[in-house]
Amino acid sequence: MANFGQSQSRARDGLLAAAPRLYKFALAITANADLAQALLRGALKSLQNRKDWRQNDRDHLTEAFRRIYALWDAKLAEDPNLQKKYVPDARLFSASLLKGSLAGNAHFAKFISSLPSQQRAALYLVYGEGASYDEAADAVGLEMLALMKCLARGHVALSHWLDTRGLSEGSRQGGLDIDPSIIRERAA
Repeated sequence: MANFGQSQSRARDGLLAAAPRLYKFALAITANADLAQALLRGALKSLQNRKDWRQNDRDHLTEAFRRIYALWDAKLAEDPNLQKKYVPDARLFSASLLKGSLAGNAHFAKFISSLPSQQRAALYLVYGEGASYDEAADAVGLEMLALMKCLARGHVALSHWLDTRGLSEGSRQGGLDIDPSIIRERAA
């Protein structure tokens, strides 16, 4: 029985340590600081009371991402006009996950905030968190094919945005490099 209690305690400690990452995910979904804080509080509260934690720390983090996204889906189901009431705040994306010429670019931040929340969530999990496609699909409640379509739409939108600004792959040098310091290792 002590092993079960230790596992629960480790899970809670891990969630609290991951709170800044979970908050960034909530920001990526909502593009609104108030909504992100509410999602994080709700997810942490429900997860801290969970009794059936598995041993793997990555499972805890994936479950936290899943819970945050499920809470967001529930809020949108309750109030379909929620995203219209809380207009995405592009300033939240000004400290982007990128380095190079687009880091801190206000126009790029505005573009990111204009993407649908599901695309922002998928892009953040895969590129910002280094989650596998399976983990990202699980977290946002999509089948693998649907996640791949969501990511592809995000890539097409980004390519179009870059092309219209003359920043396409051929004309830019290092403008869209992912900052390796924010990507954590994939689970083994």
